[in-house]
Amino acid sequence: MAVSDFGYKIIARPNNSLSPEDSVKLLVAMAAMAFLIALGFASIGAWLVLPFAGLEILAFAYAFHTVYLHADDFESITIEEDCVVVEKRNYKVSTKTVFQRYWAQVSVRDVLKIKGSNGKCALFISSHGNEVEFGRNFINDEQRTLLARDLRKKLKNIN
Repeated sequence: MAVSDFGYKIIARPNNSLSPEDSVKLLVAMAAMAFLIALGFASIGAWLVLPFAGLEILAFAYAFHTVYLHADDFESITIEEDCVVVEKRNYKVSTKTVFQRYWAQVSVRDVLKIKGSNGKCALFISSHGNEVEFGRNFINDEQRTLLARDLRKKLKNIN
């Protein structure tokens, strides 16, 4: 997870340590090794290992493809003059929510039951009945509480 603070913009995005080119190289190396081992077993009569080696490589290719599709996902909070803008991108779905800075509230609540939650609590930005969760998949509980404290300070300092 990388969180960058560019003045009044905070961006959370996943940690993508493997480039697409490197993931293809890794997949080819894994396929070569799996098929060499499968060919060794097939040569001693266990030919049924070959289709399962192919299925294994297909499963890895699907996993790498899914990771590649979500490589550009992000969530950002931008605090402009009198607006708080929360943007989210998850694969092809992009959302943008704008709150009035004066009325925006930041809260951290327990969310043990929410599916896909990365921790025990969640950071919410809300105003006038509209609420957006921030950082569900990209930051941990400690980072959420620190970010909430920083956001509260920035929202108080209206220039």
